[in-house]
Amino acid sequence: MKGLKWFDQNFELVILAILLFIMSVLSFSNVIMRYCFHHALSWSDEICCYCLALSAFFSLPCSIRKSSSIKVDTLMMYVPKSIQKIFTQICSIVMIVFLVWLFQGTLGIIGKSAQVHQASPALRIPVAYLYGIMGFAVALAIFRSVQMIVLSFRKKAEADTEVHKS
Repeated sequence: MKGLKWFDQNFELVILAILLFIMSVLSFSNVIMRYCFHHALSWSDEICCYCLALSAFFSLPCSIRKSSSIKVDTLMMYVPKSIQKIFTQICSIVMIVFLVWLFQGTLGIIGKSAQVHQASPALRIPVAYLYGIMGFAVALAIFRSVQMIVLSFRKKAEADTEVHKS
């Protein structure tokens, strides 16, 4: 159970760390190859580009899970706490609707690229696989958004039971 909790809290961070490691090693290797051996790795730039794109997509569920997404809270400062909680839930629901729309679009792009057998230029990796990973990251963001709503309701329920016990 402890391992599952750790995995729940750190899944995206582990993926981001792996992607950063891959980008760092490949970029460093390419610099060494270019300046020491006068021969660059043609495929490393492509892998680094894909790792960068995937890290952007995996940053979304990570920021949702860590509650560190960018927010404009000017209005929130002027309303009572009870209304702030309602606004927060409304924003979370709007975010889920947007992510579902984004996920549907991602599924369409995956299908179209699979139909035409689109492949990456250097490594000839089917681009549908890369889009599939991006779709997984969006689905994970939807899951994290729902998870954060459920956790906020649980915290509220626990706080209410503590008040009634006192």
